Amino acid sequence: MSIDSIIIILIMFLALFDFVRAIMGPTAVDRIVASSAISTKGMAVILVLAHANGNMSFIDVALVLALCGFVGLLALLRSLLPANADELTKVLEDRPDTLVRFIEGEGE
Repeated sequence: MSIDSIIIILIMFLALFDFVRAIMGPTAVDRIVASSAISTKGMAVILVLAHANGNMSFIDVALVLALCGFVGLLALLRSLLPANADELTKVLEDRPDTLVRFIEGEGE
């Protein structure tokens, strides 16, 4: 058994733990992080397979998987935004001013 096979088995074993977290995660954030980790580990497996086979065309597949995982993550996060997302945006825009006042000592 080659070192590449051992690495692939270990990565897939770790992805199994992420899958369990995605199913049993108590919050939606846990599930999102776990699904992102699974796609990252899938990309790592594809890259190790590219190295093992000497076929560098697998790198393109890994890049597409990374982009799909990122777009899927954005879609999931968008679905979790509250109905009053405009208020949330306003709070986030005001936050740097609050931090500056706190650092300068005006917030005490």
